[in-house]
Amino acid sequence: MIYIKEAILHIFDVNSNEPIFSFAGLDISEKFTMDYIHAMIEKVEDSDNMKTGILAEDNPLIQPFSTIKNDFVETTKTLTEKFFSITKINPEIPPADLLFVYFTWDEVPFLGLFKLNYSDSMTHHVSYEEEVLTNQLMINRTILPSARQAIHEGMVLNLNNMEYHVIEKKHLIEELGEKLFYFTEMFLEDKPQPSLKENISIIKKAVQKTSKAFNDEEFHVLADTKEAIVQSMTEENVIDNQIIAETLYGDNHAKKEKFFEEVQEMGYVDRAPAEVAVAGPKYSKQKFRLDNGIEISIPIDLYKDPEVVEFINNPDGTTSVIIKNIEKIKNLF
Repeated sequence: MIYIKEAILHIFDVNSNEPIFSFAGLDISEKFTMDYIHAMIEKVEDSDNMKTGILAEDNPLIQPFSTIKNDFVETTKTLTEKFFSITKINPEIPPADLLFVYFTWDEVPFLGLFKLNYSDSMTHHVSYEEEVLTNQLMINRTILPSARQAIHEGMVLNLNNMEYHVIEKKHLIEELGEKLFYFTEMFLEDKPQPSLKENISIIKKAVQKTSKAFNDEEFHVLADTKEAIVQSMTEENVIDNQIIAETLYGDNHAKKEKFFEEVQEMGYVDRAPAEVAVAGPKYSKQKFRLDNGIEISIPIDLYKDPEVVEFINNPDGTTSVIIKNIEKIKNLF
């Protein structure tokens, strides 16, 4: 169970390019504030973009993180100064407020840090000049994301063992002239493991390269790969590299070796935690786009049922797709 103890919001002033610190925490007795904080935590924990890492003992942020429980307000100011010192000199990084949350999760202390990017929104302004009341439109450029909107960067940190979960996005760092995951590489000064989404992408690329090397029909192999990934996530809550290789290549050691070389080179983490519920509904279907423009979506548990769908290789090199035993067709207009 999550219990919120303290929360504070520090603002980035787009006019002065400096932070505006809060010297007191948010009123966490307000239900909408609590609901918002819980939503931010869920956006990190329930994302297939979430990465995992553990801060080393000599990491420079270990000291401020260790004081967060006893000096929450001042410590968050220190962390905000470091964060904004990076973002304010790199205009490609969207300006934002920083929301810090100190909470316990099943009695374990955690710190949440969420970057709330600004967006533009229209509102009204009432003016009264020379005895004339006028309603005008005006633009507010510092609207924060709602509880339902996605956030691009956020972290949940276990304060006991310094293990963190993070979602982040690459942005251009001007002094380096390249895009980086600045949240982890520059702020946390650490490199987390790939996310579930990145791990799946690595497997897909490795399978594609292996298929190309051995002239295999790519769409069949990728379909089998997706099924093997979902099965591994469903049964073991991990993506098991060995099971995927066995499923795809059986006793073909040359293909297995090529596949293992590719995933290792691209940084895949074997048996990393992976839940099919987090991966999302897109992994529950096999989706195909044919060269004539037709798109097909087949539930993954029906893909290999010959009574439902069949792929036929024709003598002229083309492929036919037969969908069978249809009782009713519904237009999804």
